[in-house]
Order: sequence, then C-alpha cells, then structure tokens
Amino acid sequence: MPKSVSESDLKAVWVSDRNGERLHSVAPLILREYGIYIILVIITLAFSFTTKGFATINNLILILLQVSVMGIISVGMLFVILSKGIDLSVGSILAIAGMFSGLLAKQEPTPVNVALAFVIPLLLGTICGLLNGYLVSWGRLPPLIVTLGTMYAYRGFIVWYHVNPIYQLQPWYRILGQQKIGPIPIPVIILLSVTGIASLVLNRTRFGRYVYAVGGNEDAARAAGINVELVKLCVYSISGLLCGLAGLVFTSRLGAAQSISAIGFEMVAIASVVVGGASLFGGRGTVGKTIVGALLMQIVQSGLVMLDVPSPIQQAILGFIIIFAVWIDLFIQRRDGTKRSGWFFFHKAK
Repeated sequence: MPKSVSESDLKAVWVSDRNGERLHSVAPLILREYGIYIILVIITLAFSFTTKGFATINNLILILLQVSVMGIISVGMLFVILSKGIDLSVGSILAIAGMFSGLLAKQEPTPVNVALAFVIPLLLGTICGLLNGYLVSWGRLPPLIVTLGTMYAYRGFIVWYHVNPIYQLQPWYRILGQQKIGPIPIPVIILLSVTGIASLVLNRTRFGRYVYAVGGNEDAARAAGINVELVKLCVYSISGLLCGLAGLVFTSRLGAAQSISAIGFEMVAIASVVVGGASLFGGRGTVGKTIVGALLMQIVQSGLVMLDVPSPIQQAILGFIIIFAVWIDLFIQRRDGTKRSGWFFFHKAK
C-alpha cells in the first residue's frame, strides 16, 4: 500500500480495458499530492490581504505556538487512523497526563519531583493508550466504541480525582511551555522533533510499513505474517504517549492544570488528519500533511478571530471544512475502487 503519490507517479496514465485509450490524469494527481499546500498558501494570502497584522513574524510564530499541542496530538491520531482505527479519548488522556504532571509541578523542585513531573504524563498516556489498543486488538471491539467509552471513563476519573484546577505551578515547570530557544518557542521545537521522528518511523522502518499494510488491507497483512493485533496495540500506545507529551506541554504553557482541559480536542485532531489528506478508511496519509492540516485549521481559526467573526460562525466554517475534506476522501476512495474494479487499472508510464 503506497503511502502517497511519488513524483514519478505524476507521469502515470489510466488505461482503459475496453479500447486501450490513454486518459492522462496528471492534474488530479497534482491536486492529490500538493492540493493541501496550495490551499494553505491561498488561505494565508487571503487573510494577509484582508486582516491587518496577520502577516507578521510575531503572529506567525504565535500561530505555530498555538498549533504545537494540537499538532502533537494529530501525529498520534495519524498512526491510529492509518491502521483504520479512531481515537476519541485523546482529550481525556491529555487531561489525565496534565493533571498528574501539575500535581507534581507545584511541589518543590527536588530532582525526584522534576523527573516525575516530566516522566509521569508520558507513562500515564502510554498506559491509557495500551488499554485502548488491547480492547481494540485482542478484545475485538470496534475502535469507535472503545475510545468513546474510554473518553468518558478517563474524563470521569480525573474530574473525580481532582476537580479543582491547580495554579501557581513552579517556574521551572513553565520553562517547557513558555520559553524560547532563540526566536523559536520550545513547544514548536518539540512539535518539529515529534514530526521528524514520526516521519522516520512511518517511512523508514518495518513497523511503519506494517501500519500502512494493516490499514490498507488487514486480511492481506495477516496473511503476509504481520501480527495485526500487536501493530494495533502499538499505534494506540503511540497515540497515548503523544497525548501525554501534549498534556505536559499544554499544562506548562497554560501554567495551570485542569481536569476539564482539552474537551473537544479529539474532533480537531481527527479533522487535522483528514484535512491533511489521510483516509478515514486507513492506509493513506503522511505526517507532514497532517501537520499542514493542523496548521491550516489554526490559520483559519486565527484569521476569523482577527476578523471579529462570531464564535458560532467560526465553528460552522470549520465544520464545513471538515465535511469537505471527508467528501474529498470519499471521492478518492470511490474513484480508486472504480479503477480496481475492472474498467480501469493503474499503469505506471515507462
């Protein structure tokens, strides 16, 4: 299962089984490969010309800072969606990780407290992800039902455990979310690091190929000797781990821990992945385009805020963007299904 259309594929043609007629399809391939970047440029230019102060270095850095947490979550969501799954519990996992990290971050900066404040959220996120993955893989339960249930269960637990927000976190803890290295905020550097590592895993490792294979055709992957259950367990664990990291960054940047943090983040993360060109049917998507999708959603939201568009209208616009992205995904799936079904087949031009 190919991850994306390569540059050589732009020379591809469709060949009719009926009469051998070649129908050049370079334009659709270009749109499929580079459409998200074209849309990003168009929308950025549109807001730059219509909104005063939008196209400034400070505002662009602020947008990158705002997208850092969602970008980290979206990368984890991509792993799950590539395997033909879904994870609705990411916001609740973030809240658990952030709350326990905050409980440690308000303590005196002993070496143990500092280490635990940074390690515990990653560990808790991974454990929550492992539970999701176990129920989906070996429990044979639908991912939507599992993660919908754990979304409420995790959230209910953390609200019960510590309903009151935690303020006055130690200054050493806020460095991660509020300081810069040169002109670049540390959360942006963390996002770039996660993006690079995830791209390396998906594109350069056997595990990455297994993830695409499981999402593309689970039965074929199992027949090829791939441990499908283990792959699913791993992708949900990765999602949980990155949610734990996002919870750490989010809490540090906010300077407070709240049990109601990240409500609704799961929908934005799914939207970022789908807008970035990944398929909800599994087996197609890239890390780079997922980050672009998250960036696109944030740019639209920031531009609408600067234009003083009412919040309900903002939500409606973002909702239509999500619907349009899913429609495009369905269109591509149906077209690919037609090509494989008999009248057309894919032929790489030599």
